[in-house]
Amino acid sequence: MSTPAAVATLRAQSHPINAIAFHSSNLRLVSGDDDGWCIQWSLVTRRPLAIWKSHSAALLTVKWMSDELLLTHGRDNKLYLHRLNDSPLDTDIPAADDNPDNWRRPWLVTSLDVNALNFCSAATWGANRIAVPGTLDSDTVDVYDLLPELNRPYKAVSAEIKTGIVMAIELMEDRLITGYESGHVAIFKLSEDGSSTRIYLCKAHGQPVLSVALHPADSTFISSSADSKIVKHSVYPQLSNTKSKTVTESGGDDAMTESAYLKIVDIKHTGIASIDIRDDEKIFAVACWDGMVRVFLYKSLKLLASFKGGRQQGITCTKFGRTKLADDSGLVSDDMENPAATIDETALTRVFDRNRAVFSVVSKREQMVRTKHWLAVGGKDGKIGLWDIY
Repeated sequence: MSTPAAVATLRAQSHPINAIAFHSSNLRLVSGDDDGWCIQWSLVTRRPLAIWKSHSAALLTVKWMSDELLLTHGRDNKLYLHRLNDSPLDTDIPAADDNPDNWRRPWLVTSLDVNALNFCSAATWGANRIAVPGTLDSDTVDVYDLLPELNRPYKAVSAEIKTGIVMAIELMEDRLITGYESGHVAIFKLSEDGSSTRIYLCKAHGQPVLSVALHPADSTFISSSADSKIVKHSVYPQLSNTKSKTVTESGGDDAMTESAYLKIVDIKHTGIASIDIRDDEKIFAVACWDGMVRVFLYKSLKLLASFKGGRQQGITCTKFGRTKLADDSGLVSDDMENPAATIDETALTRVFDRNRAVFSVVSKREQMVRTKHWLAVGGKDGKIGLWDIY
């Protein structure tokens, strides 16, 4: 088992980091904290590119819906879709007594009133569809299309048994995956006529489910909870002939033996707060209440690495950078300067030569950043640790 070393630490926020999202270029990330502030970071300079107060309460979700559209979802029962490339934003780090209205905000594309009592992050599919806990009933899920106009194709999707509130959601084109306060995990088939059908229900955990993460390549997903187990499930259980298997015997699984989960691992430490699967779909990372980050092979659930994610109070979330990179054409460096417009021909040649050299250095630096296998870890101390892993 290896112990990777941290590459850098991003310091600007003074509240716990609740959510992190890497841009498709792998050159930027956005973080959201417990006080509603968002920061867009340059991973080249390791400095903020934009800082704004997105919500009046804690952030639950930040996700890129496209290269320009960022979804933010807060405990103030609001969900916003921002366009980040339209206008420059402030980079001043706020003090505790500063008025957040003094900071410019990104262009607001659309907004939605949602139910945030569940502490449940919004799930997304594609560049338009989202799923959130039901507006009127925290035991259900509503699915929305944000653009071109707001629409709710699926309303109050329910497990129809006593499960407690929804704690975690994943969304596919025709499937909805939910984790509940009771420890149950459910899958719903979403039909084109707006109906939903429950096709799977598993008492996967003895404590509330805290996270579910989808592996689309092999049509499986994993769940974690306040207990010490990570459980792998099939998205299409009716097609799976795999019998339940236990990686680490821990006892107390009597209630789960009749379920169709594929595999289970017991890490022997309670509280697995979040899961993120890297986009090459080979490994995943979990943030644990004991302050440790644990990295596993997805196929076998074998532990690859375990290391301390936070220096002080502990950690809240993990997020992998991109390994399947977007096209870098049209990218503009954060460090480039424009040459003067009115200079003589000799001076112009010198400027072009200097800028060509600067561009070469910056391009190499950007390429190094883009090709790193980033793992970002959000801390309760407001810091973000960056690792280059596998």
